[in-house]
Amino acid sequence: MSAPSPRPSHDRAGTGAGRPARGGLRTTVKGPLIFSAVLGLVGGVIAALTASGGTSNPLRVDIGLIAFGVFFMTSLVVVAMLQLSTRENPPRLSHGSGVNLSSEETFRKAAAERRAKAAAERAAKERGPQG
Repeated sequence: MSAPSPRPSHDRAGTGAGRPARGGLRTTVKGPLIFSAVLGLVGGVIAALTASGGTSNPLRVDIGLIAFGVFFMTSLVVVAMLQLSTRENPPRLSHGSGVNLSSEETFRKAAAERRAKAAAERAAKERGPQG
């Protein structure tokens, strides 16, 4: 008889070790990195070829590497910002008393106090000459 394996069993989804299932390239970092790397590579090659000034001149690898870095970083920032702008907020953020809800309640309370004070002043003015 053999003893059971001490390794944890994997779940049926294939994620293993209790990790949550992933949603593919749209929800991971790989998608934007691959896109930015390809865009940087294309921009770097084009910059290196055009900066050389023709086929008789040597290839300008330095300008190509600089262009690769600029294209890569810029496209990565743009893609990350676009991903963040389309991501939905978790439902737990809309419940409870967050910063905006608390400030709204504070504003309503202050407005009600101002209205009550103004009404009391108006009532005092109306009673003042008679009283």
